[in-house]
Order: sequence, then structure tokens, then C-alpha cells
Amino acid sequence: MACGSSNTTALTCCTEKNFVQDKVCTPWSGTVVAADVLIVTFTNNINQNIVGTGYMQYDIGPGPITFNFLDSTGAVINATPFTLAPGSSLAFTYRRFSAIQITLPAAVPGTYQGEFCITTRYPVQ
Repeated sequence: MACGSSNTTALTCCTEKNFVQDKVCTPWSGTVVAADVLIVTFTNNINQNIVGTGYMQYDIGPGPITFNFLDSTGAVINATPFTLAPGSSLAFTYRRFSAIQITLPAAVPGTYQGEFCITTRYPVQ
């Protein structure tokens, strides 16, 4: 329960809110032949007030990949795309997103693999 106080009033409490927390981890992979390959690693069909914390792990592949958070119109909401090199990972915390997407570049054909893990939190109305 969250509470607040001021110099002129007694301690007051806010109404309690219930939150759901869920964790999902999954491997991802894709093979590029001639065009960019888009992999949607997470789709938010729960609540617009979602918060997600997790990591993107990029194990093997022939070149860098990009990782983006999308709004409900499909537009990228992170100011700069996150770029990962093979053998690297990225931890994140984002809110109010509709999807999370990996882009495997057409310029570097081959097979890419990694793991995606997210813990989501959202209020129950």
C-alpha cells in the first residue's frame, strides 16, 4: 500500500492496486536469405499500462541485429534502435509498448540464434 503525508494533514493512504507479474523465456532463431527477417518476440494483448523487464540474448549469427519496441501503430518507440553483436546481450525495462521485434538484416545472410526473456507487470482492474 502506498501512503503519503504532509505537514498540515495526518497520514493518509491510497487505495490498494493489484498487479499481475508473469515471466516468459524463449529461444529465437531466423535465417536470412535475401530480405530482412522480422521476428516478433513479444506481443502485448493484455493491457496498455504494461511494464516489461528482461533481456535479449544474441548467441550466434553472421552480423549485428537490431531490437525495437513498437507502439500500437507499429512505430518504433525507442529513440535509437538497439544494435547487438553476436555473443552479446541487452537488459531492458520498458513500458507502454505493443510489441517487441528483432530485425535480421538482408545485407548479412545466414542463421541467427539467441534467447528472449521478459517479466511483465500490469495492473488488474
